[in-house]
Parts: sequence; structure tokens; C-alpha cells
Amino acid sequence: MWFKVDDSFFSNPKTAMLSDGATALWLRSGSWSAQQLTGGFVPARMVPMFRGSDDSVRELCDVGLWERDDERDGYWFHDWSDYQPDGEEVDALRRKRSEAGKRGADRRWKRKTVDENGKNGKTDGKCHGKLMANAWQTDGKSMANSCPVPVPVPDKKEKEEYSSSFSKEIGLNDFELVREKAHANAAIIRDYPNLDLSDAWNAFTARHYGETRTVNDWCRQWKGWCQRRANMSGIPPSKRHVHTWQCEHVLQALGRDKETATPDQQACQLAERLNKEQNTQ
Repeated sequence: MWFKVDDSFFSNPKTAMLSDGATALWLRSGSWSAQQLTGGFVPARMVPMFRGSDDSVRELCDVGLWERDDERDGYWFHDWSDYQPDGEEVDALRRKRSEAGKRGADRRWKRKTVDENGKNGKTDGKCHGKLMANAWQTDGKSMANSCPVPVPVPDKKEKEEYSSSFSKEIGLNDFELVREKAHANAAIIRDYPNLDLSDAWNAFTARHYGETRTVNDWCRQWKGWCQRRANMSGIPPSKRHVHTWQCEHVLQALGRDKETATPDQQACQLAERLNKEQNTQ
């Protein structure tokens, strides 16, 4: 789908004096909101993903392009529904496209099957039956094993009855809003600060659109996707800090300085615990 931008955006009094950072934040968050069907809502925790700064956020709020929502801890695009299609319209169009794609795939599959089993795309019942029998006897595999068999998928209500909230499968829209996704983003940014996380997420959602997984599976998929993307782009991982009894984090936590630092049990255990916590993130 598209995030619509008015052709007078460049000259509008609200936008003409915006900084490049505020403009980029508005565009990136708008395209994300359109893709994720949030209705123009941007969670505050998503701002770093769009490489937005506090100054850029203040600019957008000051000129009236964004409105702060303290209750939900985020921002609303001003007059979103006046310019952007609502979720029902987008869902209907996506379903229409998906169904059209399935019909096209079915037609191609049927043509391929007929062309392989008959001459010039035609076959009679006897010939077809003979071919099926020969395939069964000579391939060494039953046709049941060679043909795809549809697997029944439990409906949403059934999943909720037999799954806990932690193991429940969710789609990308819901995964985008869970706390674990924000933690995964923080870990990715820490390991690959030069990776364009917004581009990576757009590619990830395009690849996995319509799929459902547990939160843990989504986190593992998302981190692996970003790691592979960084490797293919030649982006090296940042060197992770190793905590020691005399590193600034341990000294600060214990209220010590370099002059009073000692490798006692308390300092060493704290450094070990910080390293373990860092590795599990």
C-alpha cells in the first residue's frame, strides 16, 4: 500500500520550515503506520527506529503535524483519516490481491499438470488412470506422498484455548507492538549500529506478510534477518563491551572510582552478572 503525501507538502507553511530530520521522521513513521494499519498512531518507542530525535518530535508537535497521546505513550498523525485509507479498505484490497494471486497460481498448476499428463493439453480418463497407476507402481512413492496435502489450521479461538499468551502465535502487526520486539531492536542497534533498521523491517514484513509465529520465534527470525542483512551489506558488528571489576559500569554501580577499585568478590560477581545479562539480550 501507499502512504499518501500531498503535492503541496513542500510549500505548506507547516512543513516548509521543517528540518530535514523532522521531515524524514514524518515520512518514515507515516509509511510505517500505513503499512502496519495503526490508523496514524506512532508509539514513542518506535521513534529511534525511524532515526528520529527529541528535537524532531518537538518540531512535528509544534507545527501540528503530530499530536501527543500521553495515555498510549505515542503520537497521532493530524487528520490521518482525511488523507489515508482506513484499515478495512486496505485489508479488503490486500485480500483481493491475495485471492487473485492464488487463482493465478491454481490456473498455472492445473495447466502444468494437464500438459505433463496429456498430449497437447488433452487427456482421456483411461490415459489419466493409466498414468496414475504407473506413477504409483514405478516411482517407489505413493501419490499421497508426492502431492501436497492441505493441513488444517486451527482457528483463532481454538489457539487461544490451548495456548498460553506466551506461546500464542501472532502476526507481524501484533509483534510490532510487543515489548520483546523493542528489546530485540535495542539488541540489534547495539550490535549493528550502522544497519538501516527501517529498511530491514520493511523487507522483513514484505517477506513474512501473512505469517504467524510465537513471540520468541518472531524475535529469533527478526534478529537473524538483521544479522544476515548486515553481513551481506558488509556491516561489521560492533565490539561488545566486556564488564570487569574495574570497568566504569561496575565502579558506578558500587559507588567506587578507579583509585578505590579492588578485584574483590563483590566487584567480580557484579561484572560476571552484567556480562550474563548482556549475552541474554
